[in-house]
Amino acid sequence: MNIKKIKFTSKLFILTLFSQSLLAGNIAFKADENRVLLSDEIFTKLTEEHYAQILDDDFNYKYIEHLINELDNNKRYFTKYEVNRFLNSAKLFNPSKQTFDIKSAYKIINLYFNRLLEFSDYQIMLIEKEAFIYSGVDSLDIYSDDNEWQASKLALKKLWKKITKNDMLTSELADKSDDNSIENIKKRYTNRIRRINQRKDEDIFSLAMSSLTSQFDPHSTYFSPRSAEDFELNMSLKLEGIGALLTTEDDYAKIVSLVPGGPAEKSGRIDPEDKITRIKQGDSEDFVDVVGWRVDEVVDLIRGKSGSSLDIEFIPSDSEDNSNRKVVNLVREEIKLEDRAAKSSIHSINILDQEYKIGIIDLPTFYIDFEAYRKRDPDYKSSSNDVKKILKEFNKESVDAVIVDLRSNSGGSLLEANKLTGLFVSSGATVQVKQNSGKIGSWGDYYAKQAWKKPMAVLVDRGSASASEIFAGAIQDYKRGLVIGHRTFGKGTVQAIDNLSSGQIKITESKFYRVTGESTQNKGVVPDIELPSSWDIESTGESSLHMSLPWDTIPPVRYRTFDIDEDIVAAVKKAHLNRLNESPNMTYIQNLRERYDLVKNKKELSLNIDKRQQEKSERKNWILNVENERRQDTGLDIFKEYSDMEDFNKEKDKKDEDIDVENDYLLQETANIIADYIYLNDKFLITKLNQ
Repeated sequence: MNIKKIKFTSKLFILTLFSQSLLAGNIAFKADENRVLLSDEIFTKLTEEHYAQILDDDFNYKYIEHLINELDNNKRYFTKYEVNRFLNSAKLFNPSKQTFDIKSAYKIINLYFNRLLEFSDYQIMLIEKEAFIYSGVDSLDIYSDDNEWQASKLALKKLWKKITKNDMLTSELADKSDDNSIENIKKRYTNRIRRINQRKDEDIFSLAMSSLTSQFDPHSTYFSPRSAEDFELNMSLKLEGIGALLTTEDDYAKIVSLVPGGPAEKSGRIDPEDKITRIKQGDSEDFVDVVGWRVDEVVDLIRGKSGSSLDIEFIPSDSEDNSNRKVVNLVREEIKLEDRAAKSSIHSINILDQEYKIGIIDLPTFYIDFEAYRKRDPDYKSSSNDVKKILKEFNKESVDAVIVDLRSNSGGSLLEANKLTGLFVSSGATVQVKQNSGKIGSWGDYYAKQAWKKPMAVLVDRGSASASEIFAGAIQDYKRGLVIGHRTFGKGTVQAIDNLSSGQIKITESKFYRVTGESTQNKGVVPDIELPSSWDIESTGESSLHMSLPWDTIPPVRYRTFDIDEDIVAAVKKAHLNRLNESPNMTYIQNLRERYDLVKNKKELSLNIDKRQQEKSERKNWILNVENERRQDTGLDIFKEYSDMEDFNKEKDKKDEDIDVENDYLLQETANIIADYIYLNDKFLITKLNQ
């Protein structure tokens, strides 16, 4: 072995890193007096106006610890020594002048971005100098829950090498036709360096304050002047774009939620947790790789003139190794109130010789035209007015029962939640609200008239939140109908926005409670009949968020329940459970869940290309076989190839204005459940009359 050659290579390696680091720059922001004063202002607002006005003695330690974990959740950038040094300093911090150490927060954030620069430099060096071999037993740890901080910089670099190797391998698996994959990845790393160096003090301060506000609850937030402007644009829905809320995860802009009625939601092909990789504008020939971009820059690229189109490439949320891709074409549009309006359809179900008409109301949000409402326009646009008209038509059509579909309905107007409840239960309290002062008041529509007196059900899922939970909870508490689906999100808090000397702050100031006195916070609304889910709903929702406020109770209000026969409900549940084992569609969903659990618990990702290709092929074959099994059992033609299924799904997923009960298996099962209820209830009444 040539020792001199090794020493020379080592020196060259050090010089290369040094020169690249000079190009990368250095992040060295400091919290000046103005930032310290503004952080004090934010902290004072939180301690005086937040619903939970309790501060622990070790507040600063928890603040610093959370900031470290937020920045480096996967433990890829900080060493164990660095983490311990910051935590020990947090323990020794003297809170006599200030409760939290914003200066240390700045140091941690500076270190994080500088380490990202070093990481990116190292990756560029590796792809230029290293000849990766995709064979052997090498693997990358992808299960961060049990990870430890790396012992040294050398250990970090070993990890960085594996991450880079996986990036290269993933690119190879994703698109073999791309001869410029290495240059594309290098460009991605270079763009990351450029964007980190474009960071401003406002960005550093916002990160420090985000960690601060999240120590009170997940929904209290600081908005910098620019963030406040973006927030107001999104709230006004005047934004011309695709209708999606984004956040960042590692190097990716990730879909958080879809705006009901927006282009993304209407495409039917975009889901929460999908990651954006590339964007192509209109007739442009080239995709722009946006991995490593700041989320606001991705948003700026997505925004555009109404009527213009763009193609977005995603890594699907269920991708096992980030090598799968889907491209969705979208046409930008201004999201209007009409796009979010309630839709309806009538679905017929036969039980023995009896036909039952099931009216379905798809309600994407609790909306209201506040301007028209304030002007006392009798025909103002609102969810309750639209649903009232639909119910009137359902009565004319002799519909036997109604399903109110609130899946992915994240809330909206509390006024509308009250009015909508009144259409089904008549006048009375809908929800209780407890202020941070301890004062409790009940809200409801005390002039409401019941517009629907026949059976009803509410269909909910993990995306049903806030106003949706108020409505579903009231229907359940009044025993007015069945709540069906998955446990709801569990957001039982109310926020208010206040101006600061610079920017704005959103603070949680009160909590919602049901008429029973139980909070919807954390626990959400538990359905009377639970439907199968293709994924673990406990991985999301309020209970999964850092520092979510606890579930609790207050005294109930007086209310009178409707009559609902529990024996009939038990029989309906039994019939549903039988269908779980007999229905090909229900079996299909349960099979998807088994696959999800298998992937979720995966701890390592192989860096062997043959094994990865084999895993990818096995995954496609599994999906194809499960779908063909479902189709065969339902009398449909099976697909010969995976690509045939993909082409079919692209066409099927283009949402029409109509409600598609046939391809919506959970809605289909909900219709079966409510039809069973009507049938058994009618049978019970006939038996009673003959006695």
